Amino acid sequence: MRKAALASALALGVGMLAIPQAQAATPGEQGCPPDVWNKVVRIKSGYEPIGNTAGKRNGSSATSRLTYAMSTTTSKETTWSSGLTGSTSWGIAKVEATLSRDITEKTEKGRTVTNWMEVPGGKYGYTTPKIERTTYVIERWQDTATCGARFLGNEGTLGGITVYPFFSECIASSPCTPKP
Repeated sequence: MRKAALASALALGVGMLAIPQAQAATPGEQGCPPDVWNKVVRIKSGYEPIGNTAGKRNGSSATSRLTYAMSTTTSKETTWSSGLTGSTSWGIAKVEATLSRDITEKTEKGRTVTNWMEVPGGKYGYTTPKIERTTYVIERWQDTATCGARFLGNEGTLGGITVYPFFSECIASSPCTPKP
């Protein structure tokens, strides 16, 4: 009986020493799905006037709040130049969703905008209503099978109105030009 128990234990031990063989369906790395996605890239920002410069001298000896109500003299629109696909509204939606940045589609001529400035006594205060336009490129990318990324092209370029209205100002001892 001892011999039978020993033989069973040896058979069981030999069976445990056998290395299981793994079967791979495909050799090498596992591939990534070929997802297509967009990337929004900010290129630059600049300012464009939408009205005339207004200004005056504070004739008081104390600092005063000078208020300017100006009528816009021009209208502006968000621009879109298409590359692969898309439209202006599509480009605006992509930028707003990706960067959480509001884009104004267009401004109107003849709208009254108001700005105020604290101007020291005896100084001049000038202001100009403007828009801030920011240029974005919306790129199309695709994941590769090796989990990298491949550039497919530009969907388009959006010249979005990102601040409306924006006021350039200057305060000086003599008449001045508002910057930026």
